[in-house]
Amino acid sequence: MDNFNLLKLKRALWLADLEDENINDAVKNYEKYLDKITKYKGDKNLIKSEIDYSKKLFSQKLISIADKYYEDKNYWKAIRVYDTIIAYEQNNVPCIKNSLNELKQYDLAESLLNILEEIDDNIDKYIFAAQTYEKQKEYKKSVEYVDKYMDKKGNNATTQDYNIQGYLYDLYYSEITHKREDIEKSLKAFEIASDMDTNERLYAKNATIMAGKGNNYQSGKKYWDRLFKINTLTNDDKYDFAGFSLKNSDFDNWHKYFGARFAKENNATYFPKINKPEWNGIDDLSDKTLLIHCEQGFGDTFLTWGYIPRIINKVKRIIFVVQKEIFELYKNNDWGVEIYSRDNLNLDKIDYDYYIPSMSLLIVLKLNRENISVGEGYIKVDNKRVEEFKNKYFNNDKFKIGISFSGSATGNHTRDIGIQEYLPLDELKNVQIYNLTKDVEDRQFDIFTNNKVVNIVKNCNNFADTAAAIKNCDIVLTADNCILNLAGGLGVKTCAIFNWTYEYRWFDLKGDNVVWYTCVKPYVADDIDNWSSAVIPAVEDIKKLIH
Repeated sequence: MDNFNLLKLKRALWLADLEDENINDAVKNYEKYLDKITKYKGDKNLIKSEIDYSKKLFSQKLISIADKYYEDKNYWKAIRVYDTIIAYEQNNVPCIKNSLNELKQYDLAESLLNILEEIDDNIDKYIFAAQTYEKQKEYKKSVEYVDKYMDKKGNNATTQDYNIQGYLYDLYYSEITHKREDIEKSLKAFEIASDMDTNERLYAKNATIMAGKGNNYQSGKKYWDRLFKINTLTNDDKYDFAGFSLKNSDFDNWHKYFGARFAKENNATYFPKINKPEWNGIDDLSDKTLLIHCEQGFGDTFLTWGYIPRIINKVKRIIFVVQKEIFELYKNNDWGVEIYSRDNLNLDKIDYDYYIPSMSLLIVLKLNRENISVGEGYIKVDNKRVEEFKNKYFNNDKFKIGISFSGSATGNHTRDIGIQEYLPLDELKNVQIYNLTKDVEDRQFDIFTNNKVVNIVKNCNNFADTAAAIKNCDIVLTADNCILNLAGGLGVKTCAIFNWTYEYRWFDLKGDNVVWYTCVKPYVADDIDNWSSAVIPAVEDIKKLIH
């Protein structure tokens, strides 16, 4: 055996060290090996071939070990090995990024990006940068880098590339800008991804979501049709399609798919398990007791109360389980409906034959454009309570305006309006403003210098009190929240402010009322969060009423 082949056998030493995952010894033996091979006096082609092969094999083995650590979630060990790899092969710098992100070492990931900018010509560094900045919630930088990446890839961009671009622009819109142009960029990317792969449900679904956010019916219809053609709809998909259908006045598909809300894979609507038959709207209940159980938010319970008269003659006895905050308002009612608070309620101790989730009343009644309105004034308030509030807080000769500008802390905040947007009310003469928004400190109203705002809701213990306050108002100015529904049910004239992109139930906001309630007039912003374009016309209408 010649000396060169004897020398090559030394390769087994560092390979054995790598097999034992003894990285330090492997590096030492590898360095010695390369040094001896390089200094060997012999055929230069053989030497070069062995050096190239050894470098490649050493890197491959190291990467295999690092990837194993990463899969085992041993991120610190993975980084140590990746660091060794970088020392020998700088174009492998990106392999460290995932471990750094998992360990939330975002500043190190950013430093790594700076290294990449200097040494690496591979365009993957841009997608690495986009994802690194996304982890740091620096969404502006994230979309800047994903755009660079897409520009570099050009016609070679894949469906996954476009899907990532759409996802990052959606984040940028949702978390930072609230600009329509970013919705459109996200939608365009998802559309391209879906058109490139028409059999992938994820891309089509993403397109429907962004089409909904962008009020783009044509795009939404195209990709919903594609999802149905793929025929892999989840319960989340069915629920989203029910919302899309209602918003576009397709009542039949709303009826068909709205029930999926209880079976959704993500954020399913909570409903208690009930071991009784669910009423389908067809079974004869003339000698039966029907239990209606609230679901979702307060506004839904205010709305569904308006449909009780449509079933009162079909049922022998009705029980309505409501949120504890609404119990006091409903407990004494003209319809003879028995009211229970759902809190700490044992349904097994109540005698009834059938049940129905409250929002399912809208489905079994087969509501459509012609019969969906509950009118106004069906929610009644105890006259004594209304008089008490009048004497304590409303006994003045001013025009009384109730305001609500945000909903619950866990609600949809695209509907919430900053209190500063209501400042045009401060220019009105001879008015008294009453705040109906919960959990707002008095100091937030200091921006009103001409008209003091009375934080009346601080004196309300439940919705019976809030309803009494609203009944003393001449008009209510509100965002899309439960106060809108309560005021509408009470029959108090209401100006409702809607964002440019609004919730699916409002299928027609072009008329003098919101259709569901006849006393609630809609004012829709002309762009996302451009609240003044809706508030100012509403205040102008209020000014006319005052005069």
